[in-house]
Amino acid sequence: MSKTFGIVLAAGAGRRMGRDKMMLKLGGKSVLVRSLEAMQDSECFDHILLVCREDGMREADAAACRALRIPYTLIAGGSERQYSVANALAAIEEEGIVAVHDAARCFVSPADIRACVEKARETGAAALGERPRDTIKTVENGVITGTIDRSRLINVQTPQVFSVSLLKRAHDNADTDGFLGTDDCMLVERLGHPISYIAATGPNLKLTTQEDIALAQYLAGASVRTGLGYDAHRLVTTRPLILGGVEIPHTHGLLGHSDADVLTHAIMDALLGAAALGDIGRHFPGTDEFKDISSLVLLARVRNLVEEAGYSIINVDATVVMQRPRLAPYIGRMRERIAEVLGVEVGAVSIKATTTEGMGFEGRGEGASATAIATIIG
Repeated sequence: MSKTFGIVLAAGAGRRMGRDKMMLKLGGKSVLVRSLEAMQDSECFDHILLVCREDGMREADAAACRALRIPYTLIAGGSERQYSVANALAAIEEEGIVAVHDAARCFVSPADIRACVEKARETGAAALGERPRDTIKTVENGVITGTIDRSRLINVQTPQVFSVSLLKRAHDNADTDGFLGTDDCMLVERLGHPISYIAATGPNLKLTTQEDIALAQYLAGASVRTGLGYDAHRLVTTRPLILGGVEIPHTHGLLGHSDADVLTHAIMDALLGAAALGDIGRHFPGTDEFKDISSLVLLARVRNLVEEAGYSIINVDATVVMQRPRLAPYIGRMRERIAEVLGVEVGAVSIKATTTEGMGFEGRGEGASATAIATIIG
């Protein structure tokens, strides 16, 4: 029997998610490891061609070593998905069957992979997909203009499986015509070759946006954890006032070894606590390395620590306690900056400000404090 090759695409930049989703851990395993394990467990393949970014070769190789018991080759990805597949096809020098799979679909069933491969051996081309559950409408200028018969529609997924010669011919034809498609089925369709449809039997979620992560963690059997953070700093006349990464005009600023951003520190402490990773002082001691450093830089490091421990951030909620100045005009910018660093939507970051009506050290204008709660999943 001719060989069966698997092309696993893991070279995406993750622009919509804001991070390298391949190394994101779901229930203790990275997205890439889960995808490669599904390919391995299908027991279909003689060789895997793992397409990854050039700057991610080491991580991809480690994932392949963990997940695969069959030979594999690392391939540098192209600027577009189509070019990444072409790079992998160029490394296949014999006829056979080739399955193209997006590593971001890490919950694909090994049985579904096998069904696609077996069908492609019969017909030359097969793709996994599912029927749309919703009624599909056409729209023009914001007005619904009609209804499409959904019985004739599928949401196509991966793997998409073809004979090697057919897929190479499809890519060569697209390259000659300067055609750029969104998947390999589009290229084969241009040749007029029929593609068999295989219905997915389980969830085959593609991780594209931040919202997909919570569902993916649920599918991976992850648990939700919560952490509480608190910080306080003295106010002095010799420092700028920085809260949530935003410099706020005021006669006083917060005193500390870093920029003393009490709000960001509380959020950092909550995230570290949720992941049981200790406190700020453990990770960022009072050394020259952290002297006057932006707390947003430290927050980015905390995010990395949390993600390396196998967790994803769901949301944070924080309150600043400070008598003066009025902070309401700056809260929107604070939320945006915190959200950007954490890689979450702005709606996942809540920041509030309050006073103590003259009571305590905050009320007397001697200092400011902040509390935060963070929720993570992993």
